[in-house]
Amino acid sequence: MKSLLILGAPLALAACAEAPDLVTPEILAPAANSQSQIRHVHGPALLNSYTVRPVKGPEDWRKLNNQQSPAKEDS
Repeated sequence: MKSLLILGAPLALAACAEAPDLVTPEILAPAANSQSQIRHVHGPALLNSYTVRPVKGPEDWRKLNNQQSPAKEDS
């Protein structure tokens, strides 16, 4: 019996709530409106800092790490 009271009270209170206003179609689907203007947003250039590193034969891995690191440490 207590479980019905616990489950029924929120249901009874929710029945008294006011329904929200509906959203207009212009807000939901602006692309469907022929008068709306769509701006093209360009994201960041992902390959600006790309460094070409050609494939080579096996070398000392520490030397390769030092050559390719941003700090350019010499060992």
